[in-house]
Amino acid sequence: MCNQRLKEMVNLNSNQPEWLSPEEYQIIVGPSLKVSAELAASRGDPKLYQDLACMLCLMHLVSRLKDFYVDEWAVMSAMPNEELLQKAPGAVCIMVLMEGHPDKNQTGAMVESLTRAYQKVIDANIMADTDIEIQRAWQAIKESKHEQFLALLEQAAKKFVMVLDGWERTHNT
Repeated sequence: MCNQRLKEMVNLNSNQPEWLSPEEYQIIVGPSLKVSAELAASRGDPKLYQDLACMLCLMHLVSRLKDFYVDEWAVMSAMPNEELLQKAPGAVCIMVLMEGHPDKNQTGAMVESLTRAYQKVIDANIMADTDIEIQRAWQAIKESKHEQFLALLEQAAKKFVMVLDGWERTHNT
């Protein structure tokens, strides 16, 4: 269901017949959504789209997992979805934002704002520790250690939000 919604969101302006394979969704998108939504709920926001830090975290998790996937598995396969995979972070945000039922014009502006905010985080170069956790999670999923993968991804998400919150406090003073 979520994968179908993601396909529909990405294909709003495209005639592409496919989006992510079930494997790509299960490795990249599904776990990132789960971890980010649970973190938002633990921070008092029952809806992921209401927590900016967790939305940026979602973008980061999807981006990094996508990068590992492309770097390691694109070599082994023809990877017809690589161009579409590059759109995954924004597409996942669209899917999450649509839960809040904004009109289509607002959704585009919201994704653009998230993308700009995420770029500021990347430019600040403050996520090295988080990226180490994501890399460890990636290694776990490659070894079919699914529970460890989710636990490490959860640790990475918590680190991301903690670092981001700290950076925002010092950056905005």
